[in-house]
Amino acid sequence: MNEQLQLLPISESEYAIWVVQSHHQYREENIKNGMTAEEAQKKTNEDFQRLLPEGVKSKDNYIYAVKVEARWVGTAWFCVRGAANNRKAFICDIVLDEKVRGNGFGKRTMQMIEAEVKKLGLKHIGLHVFGHNKIARNLYQGLGYEITNLYLEKSIP
Repeated sequence: MNEQLQLLPISESEYAIWVVQSHHQYREENIKNGMTAEEAQKKTNEDFQRLLPEGVKSKDNYIYAVKVEARWVGTAWFCVRGAANNRKAFICDIVLDEKVRGNGFGKRTMQMIEAEVKKLGLKHIGLHVFGHNKIARNLYQGLGYEITNLYLEKSIP
């Protein structure tokens, strides 16, 4: 835990690698959440085009490489949205390499994101977590995030 964790703005070349991986992961999460492969691909394409129309230079989007001693261990992305008098940060994606999970890096990454959001003068930060991701839900709730909306579903045999 003595390792130096850094949150660094993602470069153009890192973005090119990240966006392909993030598309795939988001698509797969939506499939796990009950979408067909076709629905998940359509949603992925639409969401990324809407949120990142200019790629890494898209307005109000902040994408970071999470690094430990210059070694890439993950990414973090948040955007700012809302009316001018009610701007809020929203965490779009956080992915940490499985090899570093369970060592406090998720918590430290979240705290660094919160510090970046505070530098922007924002007072609120939100996020979405898929229901099946219990580890993430526990992390966020442990950091003081509260459930503001809840969707439930049941499979009928």
